[in-house]
Amino acid sequence: MASCHFICNQNLFYPSNNTFRKSHLPYFRPHGSSSTHSKLHFKRTPVVKAANKKIEIVYDTDERINKLADEVDKEAPLSRLTLFSPCKVNVFLRITRKREDGYHDLASLFHVISLGDVIKFSLSPSNKDRLSTNVPGVPLDERNLIIKALNLYRKKTGSKSYFWIHLDKKVPTGAGLGGGSSNAATALWAANQFNGCSATEKELQEWSSEIGSDIPFFFSHGAAYCTGRGEVVEDLSPPVSLDIPMVLIKPQEACSTAEVYKRFRLDQTSKVDPLTLLEKISTNGISQDVCINDLEPPAFEVLPSLKQLKQRVITAGRGQYDAVFMSGSGSTIVGIGSPDPPQFVYDEDDYRDVFLSEANFITREPNEWYKQPASANVSCQPSEVSGTFQ
Repeated sequence: MASCHFICNQNLFYPSNNTFRKSHLPYFRPHGSSSTHSKLHFKRTPVVKAANKKIEIVYDTDERINKLADEVDKEAPLSRLTLFSPCKVNVFLRITRKREDGYHDLASLFHVISLGDVIKFSLSPSNKDRLSTNVPGVPLDERNLIIKALNLYRKKTGSKSYFWIHLDKKVPTGAGLGGGSSNAATALWAANQFNGCSATEKELQEWSSEIGSDIPFFFSHGAAYCTGRGEVVEDLSPPVSLDIPMVLIKPQEACSTAEVYKRFRLDQTSKVDPLTLLEKISTNGISQDVCINDLEPPAFEVLPSLKQLKQRVITAGRGQYDAVFMSGSGSTIVGIGSPDPPQFVYDEDDYRDVFLSEANFITREPNEWYKQPASANVSCQPSEVSGTFQ
């Protein structure tokens, strides 16, 4: 398609019937998806406004028109933004020592997966953030990591922007999947977009450790070797194929991280060097012997039924999964290698209310936030997700 506009006396003239029009008011679409969308539409038939001097007709290609649309979008103020907030799994999790401050140092392969929440941000005219969600029991005040993240951003940058936020939650809480940490990272990213990207990704990553140990990881590109309390992040090229399917099975019961660490015994952990595990995964892929989680034994003490669930998945799978393990401090059991849960989960009343979701590994492009997958298979409804927001 070709289209034209008319330049008279070095000025751009638009016909009175306005053949140059827009379908929507444009908004700047930085990194992530905006809730509005704009395109420039042109009619082919020219209508010329009278002028005394020579009329110059300039024909534009579609490529030039699209470039013009992008330039207009970039100049428009950002007022709304919708972002995907994915969770993660710990492919392995080694606890290496107890620190003097009472925390534990860990070494873990974190990887973002395709299960996630969707968060909508809109600028608020008031001097207060307002958060809503589809899940009952989620705190909507300063206890929520989203609000903590927005307060942190304003503290660090002096920004005066406040927001209306709606959290469409799909990630179950108390699951060891880092859903709350991801929400906080996503909120920091969003606030920075509204503020003209005044902070670097590195600054956002460093600031985020002040409110949560897992949050800095989400500013990696999706796969990272994490040490310290989890806040020391070494970006990795994905050590595994992004096409590997997995199934997530989480019972209604949640594991309290505090209770898990209360029962943790450092002398009962694996002695395998975490770097050896990372090398094996990079060379041979994911297998049962490399998916070590030092928090499994204390978590199984807190929730004995979780140990039974893992054992049953391994037995019923009959080689269907390359590895079966618990993520983080629980209580999600992950089966790598197939998106399908074992049949007993459907057949037995004890597992009638479990959360089920298929997933795969994902990453993000530099200077962009994570993209929401085109489709996802989550068996529970949002109202079925319960527990305390982490």
